[in-house]
Amino acid sequence: MRKFYAILLLAAVTLTPAFGQDMAVKYANTITEADMKEKLTVLASDDFGGRETGTEGQKKASAFLENFYKSLGLIAPVDGTYRQKFEMYQSDWTDVYVRVGRKRLKNGEDIVFLGNADMAKELKLDLLYVGDASDEAIAGRDLTGKAVVTTSRSRDISTKLKEAGARAIFAASENEEQFAQTLPRMARGTLKSRLRFDKTPKEDNESITFYITASQAADMLRTSKEKLIEAKATASTIKAGSTRFSIKRKISTLSTENMMAFLEGTDKKDEILVISSHYDHIGTNSNGEINNGADDDGSGTTGVMEIAEAFVQAAKEGNRPRRSILFLNVTGEEKGLLGSAYYSNNPVFPLENTVNDLNIDMIGRVDPTHENERDYVYVVGSAKLSSHLKVISEYANITYTGLKFDYKYDDPKDRSRIYYRSDHYNFAKHGIPIIFYFNGTHADYHRPSDTIDKIEWDVMAKRAKLVFHTAWILANREERTPVDTTDDMSYNR
Repeated sequence: MRKFYAILLLAAVTLTPAFGQDMAVKYANTITEADMKEKLTVLASDDFGGRETGTEGQKKASAFLENFYKSLGLIAPVDGTYRQKFEMYQSDWTDVYVRVGRKRLKNGEDIVFLGNADMAKELKLDLLYVGDASDEAIAGRDLTGKAVVTTSRSRDISTKLKEAGARAIFAASENEEQFAQTLPRMARGTLKSRLRFDKTPKEDNESITFYITASQAADMLRTSKEKLIEAKATASTIKAGSTRFSIKRKISTLSTENMMAFLEGTDKKDEILVISSHYDHIGTNSNGEINNGADDDGSGTTGVMEIAEAFVQAAKEGNRPRRSILFLNVTGEEKGLLGSAYYSNNPVFPLENTVNDLNIDMIGRVDPTHENERDYVYVVGSAKLSSHLKVISEYANITYTGLKFDYKYDDPKDRSRIYYRSDHYNFAKHGIPIIFYFNGTHADYHRPSDTIDKIEWDVMAKRAKLVFHTAWILANREERTPVDTTDDMSYNR
């Protein structure tokens, strides 16, 4: 049955005779475990500090890629450089405090601020205690324009209080030990905003929430923690007061760059095949440990480099691909697919001429599901936009690599939404057929333990060869893959 399926696939894939199987195998065999290890050892080294976007480590990684592409003699397609530079912006709320007597409770150290406000000066508001914010606790009380203290941390309660007119909310935690343990994690997510492309975000001075402890709340209301907790249901028994706080937002600029190199094709050189990965990672953790990101996505970036090397060797020997190929390593993936979003909104080559994106994000490991079946890869989105692309992908695998294709993440019920979580998506949303190659998550995902000693080099090399063979076919076949399907994920096997 499998042989019959292979014959059907072969009939569906149109190859120019000059670009036969033997030639493809010759250049695919330049992708070796030793070469991959040499490159990834550099990318995932401590010297690169976890490659967080905008950091010195990410800049070192970009220089490493630049020197590599230059050594291959690939075209520098961005005004004579390999760098597509751009800036992003981030809001910083380090300068936020709440006054309690003579003390200042600082954001990120004593309390956590949640919001998007920016104030010219310190604000003074009347302060009310609303206990658990039940209907009984707030019945008949005017909250309009006031700051309120509640023992509830529920978002629904916060929404309810805002709808009742509260200007600011102080959500007090009774479990102060737990609050102290979680404060650093909460602060990391709120002291600075996500990176964005717009310099001046919309202000929202009406959405102000502070996470505090019950003891801090008691000090604000000049009572004891015990009385505060006892009065949850009868909040009006706690005397009202006032509070002062200041929220100043700083805007910082972060400069970064996508890296890219271009191999010009022959008779179809105006059509572009993109082979992509993200080369950034998440830097260091709160303990100062480096997240080296060997698998995520040093493995994918190494794969792109090896595939580029194979195509350059073919071109040097007179076997240049018909279509042009853009080798694209984007930044900012870990910040929200920002680098690929920037490229798709500011393409170096017209998107209407971009035929496919083959995106590689984690190909160096074996996930727990496949511990006894190492020769596999998750293939995501291959028939999302083009039924032909899945056929070509299957043909390349059956003919050359013999991996097991796992289509698990094509299930529309997939809760992890993997299809939307890597850089291929910023091509797919523009109608460009894609394939996303992925080995699945593991215990070392986004941890300092994602190191090169965990990489399974033989499987990684085989997966990279699969991408090369698929790219070889796509770059040399007569017709580009048509967009003939729309959001139908029912093809999973």
